[in-house]
Amino acid sequence: MQGKKDKIKGNDQAFDGVNEDDAPSAEKSRLKRKIGIGIATGIAVVAAGVGISLLANGKLDFRAALHTSAVKGTEAIADGAAKAIAQAPNLLAEEPIAVDPKVVDVDWFIRKLPESWHASKDAISYANAIGVNLAEGQTIVRPQTRFYCRVA
Repeated sequence: MQGKKDKIKGNDQAFDGVNEDDAPSAEKSRLKRKIGIGIATGIAVVAAGVGISLLANGKLDFRAALHTSAVKGTEAIADGAAKAIAQAPNLLAEEPIAVDPKVVDVDWFIRKLPESWHASKDAISYANAIGVNLAEGQTIVRPQTRFYCRVA
């Protein structure tokens, strides 16, 4: 029973759960794990190389695949939304009536941005084109038409 003491390999200190007799099997499992990781890494590298070569040769187009899956996903979302809307109860007993509708043309204006935000390159170029100098923390909002109405 002397050879069955718990030890860490090489320094004769006790270590729970590892017997001297189990050391070869622990080494084998560690070696198998390293081999498995090496094989998985090799497969990943080969797959990446094949993908890159297909992209370089123009035989693989991710944009078409992404577009197709995005369209399918959008259609599924739209179908689900349409079903949910059809099943939703009508919460309004009466149709709302728009009273005094107004169409307002809004000219460009300068808007203050939240702290640490910056105007986009597009906003800066538009501001320069119309002769407006934007200060730090400002952006320009383009002219627009707004529709306002009260519901009776």
